[in-house]
Amino acid sequence: MDRLSGKVALVTGGGRGIGRAISEAFAREGALVGVLDLKEEIAQEAVDHIVAQGGQAFALACNVAVREDLFAQVEKLKAHFGPVEILVNNAMWNRYGPLAEQTEIMINRMIDVGFKAVVWGYQAVLNDMISAGGGNIINIGSPSSVLAMKNGVMYSAVKSAVSGLTRSGAAEFGEYNIRVNAIAPTSTPTEGAKLVVSEEAWENRRKRMPLGRLCSADDIANAAVFLASDEASFVSGHVLFVDGAATFAFS
Repeated sequence: MDRLSGKVALVTGGGRGIGRAISEAFAREGALVGVLDLKEEIAQEAVDHIVAQGGQAFALACNVAVREDLFAQVEKLKAHFGPVEILVNNAMWNRYGPLAEQTEIMINRMIDVGFKAVVWGYQAVLNDMISAGGGNIINIGSPSSVLAMKNGVMYSAVKSAVSGLTRSGAAEFGEYNIRVNAIAPTSTPTEGAKLVVSEEAWENRRKRMPLGRLCSADDIANAAVFLASDEASFVSGHVLFVDGAATFAFS
């Protein structure tokens, strides 16, 4: 339970769903976790839970799409725990629907949170990682990056871009011993996802899964722990599909 002992980690969108599961898993493995979310109370609630379980965490709040705000939160975490050694770019904002009905505001927000914020995250931690002689960046992608998706054109486009940022970042930052990987999870019934997908629909998805069950947030968090740990010290530029074989079984 000490695979990340003493490591300073920042998880964007870390207060809910997949991000919270990653934050909690990192803390269990000994990391000092910066839980960043749009709303401070959401980040703080996750931090309180982590601390109650014996972990160490610090609440941060900002809109990750605003470059200077994200930089400021990284500096705040640095002053509290130290420089970021593990960055998880998890935050995303999405709206499904026919492309013809997507407004400019919706499209801009998907790009700002899902793509630009990943770039800002890179830039916010790179200098400290280079100075430290290495680091670890994990992006949250999607199987939609390799599959055509009706009513999800922009989501697929953004997640495809994240895969590109992952591969290119790994190639560019490798000389500094900075590893960059991504996790591409299948549909996961988090609290937020359950609000927009019916129980019947989740059951239909479960029946189609080759492994006979749905993905859980803990499945994704366990993969993140592996990628962040020394066990994955020669894994970089990889998009890890945590999907129970669903992507290629259905394609």
